[in-house]
Amino acid sequence: MVSLPLPHIDASLREMERGLDQLGMLGVSMTCSCFDRSTAEAEFEPLYQEMNRRRTVLNYHPIQNGICSPMINDYGFTVSVGASLEDAAIVLHLIARRLPERFPNINYVVPHLGGIIPMLLQRLDNQAPRQHPNLPERPSVTARRFYYDIVGHGSHAGILCAWKAFGADHLVAGSDYPVLLAFETYRQNFYYLSEAGLPAGDVDKILHHNAQIVLGLPH
Repeated sequence: MVSLPLPHIDASLREMERGLDQLGMLGVSMTCSCFDRSTAEAEFEPLYQEMNRRRTVLNYHPIQNGICSPMINDYGFTVSVGASLEDAAIVLHLIARRLPERFPNINYVVPHLGGIIPMLLQRLDNQAPRQHPNLPERPSVTARRFYYDIVGHGSHAGILCAWKAFGADHLVAGSDYPVLLAFETYRQNFYYLSEAGLPAGDVDKILHHNAQIVLGLPH
């Protein structure tokens, strides 16, 4: 993945060209925010325009700012909880700013099972349209267009919730390597899908096919 030198748009466009065209990288990696500004904001749209033109993969990752909230950071949950809230926030920002509608050729990948989004799809459908009456579709429909990696710290409840919310086709293998090695073995990072009781066919799809399809690799 090409890592972009945000917030510098021109430099990011040059690095995207270098990484994708010269180095043969398979997609772009972007943080959920930059200097406390969501990367779904208008100033970053030239990057989305170029990624949309290239029909590339965009992989997000938290920047560990605890969504700029003292209610998270002052209590010491910047990473353990704040990171997942960043994941959820970028999904909400993409929906609110209608980026998937305007840039439909990008494959958006959100980490860590989408944070709390799997538990909120029905609530978003019920209540979000009041504040966002011009959305092109229900928020749950847009959220299900994204892909989500399976990094869930071994939580059976988490993977089952994401599986039921998004479907096996939109879950992709992820490892958070080497971060999770402090808490679990590399094998356990993937094996917990089977332990959680997901159907064997869906486990095979998630671990051996979905990411390859998204990245355009043989599978």
